[in-house]
Amino acid sequence: MTDQSEPESGSGRRTPTYQAVADELERAIAGMRPGELVASEHELVERHGVSRLTARAALEELERRWQVRRVRGAGTFVAHRAELVLDPGAPPSLSGMFRRAGVTPTSQVLGTRTRRPTGEVAQALDLDPDERVVTVTRVGRIDGHVAWYGTTHLPAEVVEGLTGHLAADASIHAVLVEHFGLKPERERLRAEIAVVPSEVAAQLGVEGRPLAWRLEMCHADRSLGRPVELVQAWLRTDMVRLRLELGSA
Repeated sequence: MTDQSEPESGSGRRTPTYQAVADELERAIAGMRPGELVASEHELVERHGVSRLTARAALEELERRWQVRRVRGAGTFVAHRAELVLDPGAPPSLSGMFRRAGVTPTSQVLGTRTRRPTGEVAQALDLDPDERVVTVTRVGRIDGHVAWYGTTHLPAEVVEGLTGHLAADASIHAVLVEHFGLKPERERLRAEIAVVPSEVAAQLGVEGRPLAWRLEMCHADRSLGRPVELVQAWLRTDMVRLRLELGSA
């Protein structure tokens, strides 16, 4: 960033840097509702007496802090980040986690296919290389915006006929419980920040290859004594916040 500060005014007082403008705007939007329109570049120029470049840099700074979401042609809006709490009581499904966070998620099945598992999937689901898995690809939204994209892998022999039960907006967890009598319980969960692959970025609707949450959950059914579901998902950092809680209060 080259425009660190504005030149001194005639009074000798230095006008705010883009970071100072961003800090002040962050305090202002703390009392605003998610989705509300934030001051434009032009309004920041008028309000703070800075250049258009500094105003733009301030909004970009807030975007990096995941406080706002900029929509080309529409403006800058207060971001709504759903807070998913990762603790021992977290539901064994993404939709359950979002509902627990107080938001109503929607998901769309993009496709299903039955195939031999990759080595990673075979190991997670305790499968032989020649066994089959059903892979379901989905995209999820909150507030009408794409928030996550991912795949769910299930042993084909355990979920025979799964595709016949999957509506376009089906909850896979609900289908496993209601139609297959399974009781998936979390066996393993891993979350990390990583650079999204290009094909994932396109599905998430983000430019370039930004950082995103990579979430992997493996669920097992105790009555069967085996893993029955592997979920691998990418979640947008500007729409989802993950909080880890371990131990007792």
